[in-house]
Amino acid sequence: MNKHTIIVIVASVVIVASIGFSAWNIFSADYLQFKAVKQNFSYFDLMNNGKISMCNPLPFSASFNDVKISMIFDGRDIGVLDTSDVFLEPNSVTNIQGKFTSETAKEAQYLSLHFDSMYNDVIPTRIDLEKMTVVTEIQTKIIGIIPYYITNQYHAFEFWEMMEDVNDEYSC
Repeated sequence: MNKHTIIVIVASVVIVASIGFSAWNIFSADYLQFKAVKQNFSYFDLMNNGKISMCNPLPFSASFNDVKISMIFDGRDIGVLDTSDVFLEPNSVTNIQGKFTSETAKEAQYLSLHFDSMYNDVIPTRIDLEKMTVVTEIQTKIIGIIPYYITNQYHAFEFWEMMEDVNDEYSC
């Protein structure tokens, strides 16, 4: 076989494999499931210990460069839980540790404690529940260089229910 033919075949295999792996990561990001590590989810705990459980229900591994969970109140970003280099085995659960950062830490703590208390029926609703949203942003790279983002937005109560697995949708 010609030396140039071998080089072209090997290069083609590497390119196709890179594109395939990138496409798989994009596809699998839509199927990721999140849940609280502890029994009872708390926004306050999410801010302070930064642990979250992620499930990959698909039959192949997936990896992501960055996973961010942003808390937004009344259109303002009040804090972000950020974790990088996440690798998930097939059909498995992985607990990830992130770092929570906030420019308004006191406001974020107050709001998280308030929402936790409201969702656990400890105090009456005093803040408009529709003003709080949570945005998950998963970043992967296409062919190892081009960043691609998968973003989902939830109302705070919807995110809380997902983390509590109220609807038994967590399949791992």
